[in-house]
Amino acid sequence: MLTVIQNVSGQMVRLGGEEHSGWLPESATAPLPTQVREVLFNLEILFDGSGYLLCYSSQDGELRGDTWHETLREAEQAATNEFGVRAEQWQAVPS
Repeated sequence: MLTVIQNVSGQMVRLGGEEHSGWLPESATAPLPTQVREVLFNLEILFDGSGYLLCYSSQDGELRGDTWHETLREAEQAATNEFGVRAEQWQAVPS
């Protein structure tokens, strides 16, 4: 059974801006960087009985996913690394 431990709503994340890094034929023009856009994400950390899921979804419904972590701390660190979430932003969810 999944139990929601904590969440963050409305985390602004800047996506895109990556330069082309793959191979191109000689004399080919390099593609422009990917389009930059700002996206609001909602994040939750859930306990699945043996570890923690960091679940995320954009508020427009276009992007979503999850990652699994052995500890709560690892899930929180992944949220910091990938989404810029600070420790004080997490809201505890009553059980």
